[in-house]
Amino acid sequence: MSLTDTESKRSTITQFTDPMCTWCWGSEPIIRRLRTVLGNQVEIRYVMGGLVQDFDEFYDAANDIVEPSDVAPHWEEASQHHGMPVDTQIFEADPAQSTYPASKAFVAARQQDTELAHRYLRRLREGYTTQVRNVNHREEQVKIAESVGLDVDDFTTALDNGTAQAAFEKDLSRTRQAGVRAFPTYHIKGPAGENQVSGFQSFEELVAALKTVAPTLEQSSTPPVPQFIAEYEPVATREVAEVYEFDDGKARQVLESFADDGSIRREARGNGFFWYSKNGGDR
Repeated sequence: MSLTDTESKRSTITQFTDPMCTWCWGSEPIIRRLRTVLGNQVEIRYVMGGLVQDFDEFYDAANDIVEPSDVAPHWEEASQHHGMPVDTQIFEADPAQSTYPASKAFVAARQQDTELAHRYLRRLREGYTTQVRNVNHREEQVKIAESVGLDVDDFTTALDNGTAQAAFEKDLSRTRQAGVRAFPTYHIKGPAGENQVSGFQSFEELVAALKTVAPTLEQSSTPPVPQFIAEYEPVATREVAEVYEFDDGKARQVLESFADDGSIRREARGNGFFWYSKNGGDR
Protein backbone atom coordinates (compact mmCIF):
# COMPACT_ATOMS: atom_id res chain seq x y z
CA MET A 1 0.00 0.00 0.00
CA SER A 2 1.39 3.42 -0.92
CA LEU A 3 1.97 6.14 1.64
CA THR A 4 -0.81 8.14 0.03
CA ASP A 5 -3.24 5.25 0.46
CA THR A 6 -2.19 4.83 4.09
CA GLU A 7 -2.64 8.50 4.83
CA SER A 8 -6.05 8.56 3.16
CA LYS A 9 -7.28 5.86 5.55
CA ARG A 10 -6.10 7.64 8.69
CA SER A 11 -8.62 9.02 11.10
CA THR A 12 -8.55 12.77 11.63
CA ILE A 13 -9.30 14.97 14.61
CA THR A 14 -9.83 18.59 13.66
CA GLN A 15 -9.79 20.99 16.57
CA PHE A 16 -11.65 24.26 16.03
CA THR A 17 -9.49 26.43 18.22
CA ASP A 18 -7.99 29.79 19.10
CA PRO A 19 -4.40 30.55 20.20
CA MET A 20 -5.58 32.56 23.23
CA CYS A 21 -8.41 30.33 24.47
CA THR A 22 -7.59 28.93 27.91
CA TRP A 23 -9.64 25.75 27.37
CA CYS A 24 -7.76 25.09 24.14
CA TRP A 25 -4.54 25.60 26.10
CA GLY A 26 -5.91 23.17 28.67
CA SER A 27 -6.47 20.60 25.93
CA GLU A 28 -2.73 20.39 25.16
CA PRO A 29 -2.10 17.47 27.59
CA ILE A 30 -4.90 15.49 25.96
CA ILE A 31 -3.63 16.22 22.45
CA ARG A 32 -0.10 15.19 23.43
CA ARG A 33 -1.42 11.97 24.95
CA LEU A 34 -3.34 11.22 21.75
CA ARG A 35 -0.21 11.82 19.70
CA THR A 36 1.87 9.66 22.02
CA VAL A 37 -0.36 6.58 22.24
CA LEU A 38 -2.06 6.67 18.82
CA GLY A 39 0.86 7.88 16.72
CA ASN A 40 0.23 8.06 12.99
CA GLN A 41 -3.10 6.25 13.24
CA VAL A 42 -4.68 9.67 13.77
CA GLU A 43 -3.93 12.97 12.09
CA ILE A 44 -4.54 16.10 14.16
CA ARG A 45 -5.56 19.29 12.39
CA TYR A 46 -6.38 22.81 13.54
CA VAL A 47 -8.91 25.30 12.26
CA MET A 48 -8.81 28.86 13.60
CA GLY A 49 -12.22 29.79 14.98
CA GLY A 50 -11.80 33.48 15.79
CA LEU A 51 -12.59 33.80 19.49
CA VAL A 52 -12.42 37.62 19.77
CA GLN A 53 -12.30 39.93 16.78
CA ASP A 54 -12.30 43.11 18.88
CA PHE A 55 -12.76 43.38 22.65
CA ASP A 56 -14.51 46.73 22.14
CA GLU A 57 -17.41 44.75 20.65
CA PHE A 58 -17.11 41.53 22.69
CA TYR A 59 -19.17 40.19 25.57
CA ASP A 60 -19.02 36.68 27.04
CA ALA A 61 -22.17 36.42 29.13
CA ALA A 62 -21.33 32.99 30.53
CA ASN A 63 -18.13 34.27 32.13
CA ASP A 64 -19.05 37.97 32.42
CA ILE A 65 -16.12 39.02 30.24
CA VAL A 66 -16.37 42.50 28.75
CA GLU A 67 -12.73 43.57 28.45
CA PRO A 68 -9.32 41.85 28.54
CA SER A 69 -8.81 42.41 32.29
CA ASP A 70 -11.94 40.35 32.97
CA VAL A 71 -10.20 37.30 31.49
CA ALA A 72 -7.67 36.96 34.35
CA PRO A 73 -10.03 35.38 36.93
CA HIS A 74 -11.47 33.14 34.20
CA TRP A 75 -7.97 31.89 33.40
CA GLU A 76 -7.22 31.25 37.06
CA GLU A 77 -10.43 29.28 37.53
CA ALA A 78 -9.89 27.31 34.33
CA SER A 79 -6.29 26.52 35.30
CA GLN A 80 -7.51 24.92 38.52
CA HIS A 81 -9.66 22.63 36.38
CA HIS A 82 -7.45 21.77 33.40
CA GLY A 83 -4.15 21.97 35.27
CA MET A 84 -2.07 23.87 32.71
CA PRO A 85 -0.04 26.84 34.02
CA VAL A 86 -1.13 30.41 33.37
CA ASP A 87 0.37 33.82 34.11
CA THR A 88 -2.31 36.50 34.34
CA GLN A 89 0.25 39.34 34.40
CA ILE A 90 -0.30 39.59 30.65
CA PHE A 91 -3.61 41.33 31.37
CA GLU A 92 -1.79 44.08 33.26
CA ALA A 93 1.28 44.28 31.06
CA ASP A 94 0.04 43.98 27.47
CA PRO A 95 -3.35 42.32 26.92
CA ALA A 96 -4.43 41.39 23.42
CA GLN A 97 -7.30 43.43 21.99
CA SER A 98 -8.11 40.66 19.51
CA THR A 99 -7.20 37.02 18.92
CA TYR A 100 -7.24 37.41 15.15
CA PRO A 101 -3.60 38.50 14.51
CA ALA A 102 -2.19 35.46 16.34
CA SER A 103 -4.66 33.21 14.52
CA LYS A 104 -3.58 34.62 11.18
CA ALA A 105 0.07 34.05 12.13
CA PHE A 106 -0.69 30.37 12.71
CA VAL A 107 -2.36 30.14 9.31
CA ALA A 108 0.73 31.70 7.71
CA ALA A 109 2.83 29.00 9.38
CA ARG A 110 0.42 26.26 8.28
CA GLN A 111 0.73 27.37 4.66
CA GLN A 112 4.44 26.60 4.88
CA ASP A 113 4.63 23.33 6.85
CA THR A 114 1.95 21.50 8.83
CA GLU A 115 4.12 19.99 11.55
CA LEU A 116 6.11 23.18 12.09
CA ALA A 117 2.79 25.04 12.24
CA HIS A 118 1.66 22.74 15.05
CA ARG A 119 4.82 23.64 16.96
CA TYR A 120 4.16 27.26 16.14
CA LEU A 121 0.65 27.12 17.57
CA ARG A 122 1.99 25.54 20.72
CA ARG A 123 4.51 28.39 21.09
CA LEU A 124 1.80 30.98 20.51
CA ARG A 125 -0.23 29.42 23.32
CA GLU A 126 2.76 29.20 25.65
CA GLY A 127 3.88 32.73 24.94
CA TYR A 128 0.56 34.36 25.70
CA THR A 129 -0.59 32.15 28.56
CA THR A 130 2.67 31.60 30.47
CA GLN A 131 5.38 34.03 29.30
CA VAL A 132 3.61 37.41 29.34
CA ARG A 133 4.18 37.84 25.60
CA ASN A 134 1.55 39.47 23.43
CA VAL A 135 1.86 37.21 20.42
CA ASN A 136 -0.20 39.59 18.30
CA HIS A 137 2.94 41.69 17.89
CA ARG A 138 4.87 41.01 14.70
CA GLU A 139 8.22 40.84 16.48
CA GLU A 140 6.91 38.08 18.75
CA GLN A 141 5.43 36.20 15.82
CA VAL A 142 8.74 36.35 13.97
CA LYS A 143 10.73 35.20 17.01
CA ILE A 144 8.49 32.17 17.35
CA ALA A 145 8.71 31.45 13.62
CA GLU A 146 12.50 31.45 13.88
CA SER A 147 12.43 29.26 16.98
CA VAL A 148 10.43 26.46 15.33
CA GLY A 149 12.38 26.52 12.07
CA LEU A 150 10.00 28.30 9.69
CA ASP A 151 11.29 30.31 6.75
CA VAL A 152 10.78 33.79 8.16
CA ASP A 153 10.75 35.54 4.79
CA ASP A 154 8.01 33.26 3.49
CA PHE A 155 6.16 33.61 6.78
CA THR A 156 6.14 37.41 6.77
CA THR A 157 5.32 37.50 3.06
CA ALA A 158 2.22 35.40 3.69
CA LEU A 159 1.18 37.82 6.44
CA ASP A 160 1.72 40.86 4.23
CA ASN A 161 0.45 39.77 0.81
CA GLY A 162 -3.04 38.71 1.85
CA THR A 163 -2.66 34.94 1.48
CA ALA A 164 -2.70 34.29 5.23
CA GLN A 165 -5.70 36.59 5.63
CA ALA A 166 -7.58 34.73 2.88
CA ALA A 167 -6.79 31.36 4.45
CA PHE A 168 -7.85 32.62 7.88
CA GLU A 169 -11.16 33.80 6.44
CA LYS A 170 -11.69 30.29 5.05
CA ASP A 171 -11.10 28.92 8.56
CA LEU A 172 -13.67 31.33 9.95
CA SER A 173 -16.15 30.30 7.28
CA ARG A 174 -15.57 26.63 8.00
CA THR A 175 -16.11 27.29 11.71
CA ARG A 176 -19.44 28.96 11.02
CA GLN A 177 -20.55 26.21 8.66
CA ALA A 178 -19.72 23.58 11.31
CA GLY A 179 -21.96 25.37 13.79
CA VAL A 180 -19.16 25.75 16.33
CA ARG A 181 -20.25 27.60 19.47
CA ALA A 182 -17.47 26.68 21.90
CA PHE A 183 -13.70 26.21 21.79
CA PRO A 184 -12.32 23.69 21.54
CA THR A 185 -14.73 21.77 19.32
CA TYR A 186 -13.59 18.56 17.63
CA HIS A 187 -14.66 17.19 14.28
CA ILE A 188 -13.71 13.54 14.15
CA LYS A 189 -13.62 11.50 10.95
CA GLY A 190 -12.74 7.85 10.42
CA PRO A 191 -13.46 4.82 8.25
CA ALA A 192 -16.87 4.31 9.90
CA GLY A 193 -18.11 7.89 9.56
CA GLU A 194 -17.73 11.19 11.36
CA ASN A 195 -19.01 13.07 14.39
CA GLN A 196 -18.48 16.28 16.30
CA VAL A 197 -18.04 16.97 20.01
CA SER A 198 -18.09 20.40 21.60
CA GLY A 199 -16.18 21.87 24.52
CA PHE A 200 -13.31 20.68 26.69
CA GLN A 201 -13.01 16.89 26.42
CA SER A 202 -11.04 14.41 28.49
CA PHE A 203 -8.77 11.88 26.82
CA GLU A 204 -11.30 9.12 27.53
CA GLU A 205 -14.13 11.14 25.99
CA LEU A 206 -12.14 11.87 22.83
CA VAL A 207 -11.06 8.25 22.47
CA ALA A 208 -14.67 7.13 22.88
CA ALA A 209 -15.71 9.54 20.14
CA LEU A 210 -12.87 8.27 17.97
CA LYS A 211 -13.86 4.66 18.50
CA THR A 212 -17.30 5.33 17.04
CA VAL A 213 -15.70 6.15 13.68
CA ALA A 214 -12.46 4.14 13.96
CA PRO A 215 -13.18 1.04 16.08
CA THR A 216 -9.89 -0.68 15.24
CA LEU A 217 -7.61 1.97 16.73
CA GLU A 218 -5.02 0.53 19.10
CA GLN A 219 -3.09 2.38 21.78
CA SER A 220 0.66 1.89 22.06
CA SER A 221 2.77 2.01 25.22
CA THR A 222 4.25 5.29 26.41
CA PRO A 223 7.99 6.02 26.09
CA PRO A 224 10.22 6.72 29.10
CA VAL A 225 9.44 10.10 30.65
CA PRO A 226 12.76 11.75 29.64
CA GLN A 227 12.16 10.62 26.04
CA PHE A 228 8.69 12.17 26.05
CA ILE A 229 10.13 15.43 27.40
CA ALA A 230 12.89 15.49 24.78
CA GLU A 231 10.28 14.97 22.04
CA TYR A 232 7.87 17.69 23.16
CA GLU A 233 9.84 20.09 25.38
CA PRO A 234 8.94 22.17 27.16
CA VAL A 235 6.41 19.94 28.88
CA ALA A 236 4.12 21.07 31.70
CA THR A 237 3.72 18.92 34.81
CA ARG A 238 0.06 18.31 33.93
CA GLU A 239 1.09 16.92 30.54
CA VAL A 240 3.26 14.27 32.16
CA ALA A 241 0.45 13.48 34.59
CA GLU A 242 -1.98 13.06 31.67
CA VAL A 243 0.23 10.98 29.40
CA TYR A 244 1.41 8.63 32.17
CA GLU A 245 -1.89 8.55 34.08
CA PHE A 246 -0.32 9.99 37.24
CA ASP A 247 -1.99 12.28 39.70
CA ASP A 248 -0.29 15.69 39.86
CA GLY A 249 1.63 14.82 43.04
CA LYS A 250 3.05 11.65 41.52
CA ALA A 251 3.98 13.51 38.33
CA ARG A 252 5.90 16.14 40.32
CA GLN A 253 7.67 13.42 42.30
CA VAL A 254 8.75 11.59 39.15
CA LEU A 255 9.87 14.77 37.40
CA GLU A 256 11.80 16.03 40.41
CA SER A 257 13.63 12.71 40.64
CA PHE A 258 14.78 13.07 37.04
CA ALA A 259 15.74 16.69 37.71
CA ASP A 260 17.78 15.62 40.74
CA ASP A 261 19.86 13.23 38.65
CA GLY A 262 20.38 15.84 35.92
CA SER A 263 18.29 14.15 33.22
CA ILE A 264 15.91 17.09 32.89
CA ARG A 265 15.63 20.66 34.12
CA ARG A 266 12.78 22.77 35.44
CA GLU A 267 11.54 26.27 34.66
CA ALA A 268 8.90 28.13 36.69
CA ARG A 269 6.24 29.99 34.74
CA GLY A 270 3.13 31.57 36.17
CA ASN A 271 1.46 29.17 38.59
CA GLY A 272 3.30 26.08 37.37
CA PHE A 273 6.42 24.49 35.94
CA PHE A 274 7.74 23.39 32.57
CA TRP A 275 10.36 20.71 32.03
CA TYR A 276 13.16 20.48 29.47
CA SER A 277 15.64 17.80 28.57
CA LYS A 278 19.11 18.34 30.00
CA ASN A 279 20.39 20.41 27.08
CA GLY A 280 17.04 21.47 25.70
CA GLY A 281 15.82 24.99 25.21
CA ASP A 282 12.77 26.84 23.99
CA ARG A 283 12.70 25.86 20.36
